[in-house]
Amino acid sequence: MILLGTNNKVLHVFRTCILIFVPFLVTSQTDTTVFQEVIIKGRHLKIDQHTTLNESQIKTLAPNDLGTLLQYINGVTIKNYGGIGGMKTLSHRGLGGEHTQLIIDGLPVSNPQNGQTNLANIQLNNVEEVGLSHQTTNQLIPVSALIKGSSLQLKTFDQQFSRKKFALKSSITVGSFGQKEAFVGIKKSNDNAFISFNGGSRTYEGDYPYKLPFGNQNQEVNRRNNELEDYHFNIGSGIKWRTHLTSHQLKFSGKRNVIQQELPGAVIFYNNLAQETLETENTSAGLNYSLINTKIAFKAFGQYSHRFLHYHDPTYLNSDGFLDNQYTTNSLEGGFHFRYKWKDFIFHLGNDFGYDALKSSRNLGEPERQTNTAMMKLKYNTKYFNIEASGFSQTFIDQNSIQAHRNNYHKFHPQFSFFTSDSLFKGVQFFVWYKPSSRAPSFNELYFSQVGNKELVPEESSQINLGTRYIKTYRKLEIQIQANLFKNRVDNKIIALPTQNLFVWSIQNIGKVDIQGGDIHINAKYKLNRNWRLNMQAGISYQEALDISDSQSPTYRNQIAYTPSITGNAMASLFYKKTGLHFTTLYIGERYSLNENTIGNLLEPYFIMDLSANYAFEFSKKQKLTLHTGVKNLGDTSYNFIKHFVMPGRNYFIKLSYEFN
Repeated sequence: MILLGTNNKVLHVFRTCILIFVPFLVTSQTDTTVFQEVIIKGRHLKIDQHTTLNESQIKTLAPNDLGTLLQYINGVTIKNYGGIGGMKTLSHRGLGGEHTQLIIDGLPVSNPQNGQTNLANIQLNNVEEVGLSHQTTNQLIPVSALIKGSSLQLKTFDQQFSRKKFALKSSITVGSFGQKEAFVGIKKSNDNAFISFNGGSRTYEGDYPYKLPFGNQNQEVNRRNNELEDYHFNIGSGIKWRTHLTSHQLKFSGKRNVIQQELPGAVIFYNNLAQETLETENTSAGLNYSLINTKIAFKAFGQYSHRFLHYHDPTYLNSDGFLDNQYTTNSLEGGFHFRYKWKDFIFHLGNDFGYDALKSSRNLGEPERQTNTAMMKLKYNTKYFNIEASGFSQTFIDQNSIQAHRNNYHKFHPQFSFFTSDSLFKGVQFFVWYKPSSRAPSFNELYFSQVGNKELVPEESSQINLGTRYIKTYRKLEIQIQANLFKNRVDNKIIALPTQNLFVWSIQNIGKVDIQGGDIHINAKYKLNRNWRLNMQAGISYQEALDISDSQSPTYRNQIAYTPSITGNAMASLFYKKTGLHFTTLYIGERYSLNENTIGNLLEPYFIMDLSANYAFEFSKKQKLTLHTGVKNLGDTSYNFIKHFVMPGRNYFIKLSYEFN
C-alpha cells in the first residue's frame, strides 16, 4: 500500500491562497455576510454568527439549484454527483449533511428516507434569502434545528408579508445541454394578509461531452441517460393581527414537486449504457404561528409530508430480469419554541416531535420512527460579553415489527457559548462555543434494498469553535474579516459510498473520526462614486477528517472518503449604474474515493471559473426587466467531485426575468 504523506499540504495551501485571493485584490459579490438578531444598547453590539446570501447575490450567482449556491459559503463542501439534476449533498466542517437542518420559511425540511435533502431538487427562483447559522441563536427556529451542527434557513417570496398590494415575479432560462426553465410567482397582499402562488418547470437533456483516458490519448464521449423533468407549485397564505401590545402571525404553505429523471450512473470501464430511472413525488402542507411582544416570543408549527420514490432498472441481473422498487414515507411533525426576556437574561424553552413511517414494495417490513427533541436555554447579556448555556434531550425510537427490529436511543447534550461585545473591543468580536448532537441512521441506511444495514447505531458528534470577527469602515471601503479554528469529534460515523449509481450505496459505521481545521473569510465593498461599485469576497478552509477507529486498521489516521482538505472560493462584482459584471471561482482540493488514502483512490484537485453579466431595464418604479447571461466552467475544466461521476465542461446560459411590485 502506498500512503500519501503530508509534505505537500503546505504547498497546496500556498498554491490555493494564490489561486483564490490574488485575482480578487482588485475585483466580488454584494454584501455576502449579513448578521442577524442585532441588539444595540448604546455602543453595545451583540451579533449572532450567521452567514447570509440575499436575493441580489443569488441572482448574481445564477445557480442551477441550492447545492450550487452553497459552494460559495465558506466552510461548506458540496458533494456533487453531476450537472443539473445530479444529486448534491452538504458537508459542513467534515460533518455529513444530516448534521445540518434545512428550514424553509420556519418549517423544518427532513427526509427520513435518506437522512438528508437532495439540494439539487431545490430551485431558487422564489428564494429571497439563504442563511447558514453555525451555533445556537436567539431566533425562534425549530428546536430540532438548534441541536444540529448547523441550520440552513431559506426565506421565499411567497411566504413574506408585504405592503405592496400586488407582486409578480417570472423568469425564463435556456442553457447548454438542453436546459430549459420557466417560473412564475404571484402574491396578493394588504396590510394584514397575503395569498400567493408560484410554479415552475425545468427540463434538461444533460448530454454533455466528457473525456475518458484511452491509452495515451483522451477520448471524448457524451453523457447518456441523463434527462430530467421537474415540475413544482406552491401555495401560501397568511394573516396577522394585534391584541394590545402583542402581535400575532399565522401562515399556511402547501407544496407539490414531481421529478422524473434518468440515472446515468458512474462511468466505469467505459460503460456508458445505464438505463436506470428515478421518479420522486413530494407533497407537504404546514402551519406556522408566532406571537411576539416586548418580553415574550412564541412560535409553533405543524406539518405533514408525503414522499414517494420509484427506482427502476430494466437490466438488473436477477430472476425477473429487472428491478422495480417503490418506497412511500409519511411524516408528521410539530413543535414550539418559547422565549422570555427579563432584564439581561433571556430564557428559552422548546420541544419538537416527529413521526415517520415507511412502506415499500420490498420485503422490508413497515419501519416507524418517533423522534423527540427538548430544549432549555439561558442566556445572560452584559455590557462586555454574553454567555449562554443550554441542555438538549434527544430521543429516537425505531421499530419494525415484521423484522423484529427495535432500537431505542436517548441522549442528553449540554451546549455552551461565550461572545465578547463591541463595547469590549470596538469593531472586533471574539467567540467560543461547544456543541454536541446525535443523528439517527436514516431508513435508507437501515432498510433499503441493496443498501440497508440494520446494525447501524446513531452517529454522535461534538464541536468546539474558537473564532474572531473584525468589522471596519474606511471612508468608501467597508471590510469584514472572520476567522475560525474548530475541532470536531464523531463517534460511530456513518459513511455512504456510491457503488453502482446514485441509488445503490454501501453504508457503514467506521467508528471514530477526528476533525480539525480552520477557515478565513474576507468580504469588502468599495463605492468608487455615484455610478461605480466594487464588491469582493474570498474564503479558504482547511480541514483534516481522520479515521481514528482502530490503530491496527490500514485506514487509521487516513482522511475519510470525499472530504477535501482544502477548499476555497472567491467572487467579484463590478457595477456601473444598472449593469453588473460578475466573476466567481471555486477550488476543491485533493480527496479520496475510499477511506484508504492510496494513490489509486486519490482524486485530483480542480479549479473552475464562471463569468456572467446582467443589465436591468426599469420601465417604471414598479416594473423591471433583467437580462442575465454567462459562461460556467469558463476554462472547460474536466473534473469530477465523486469518482466516475463526470461533470459538464464549458456551458452557457441566458436568463430573462420580469418583476412587478
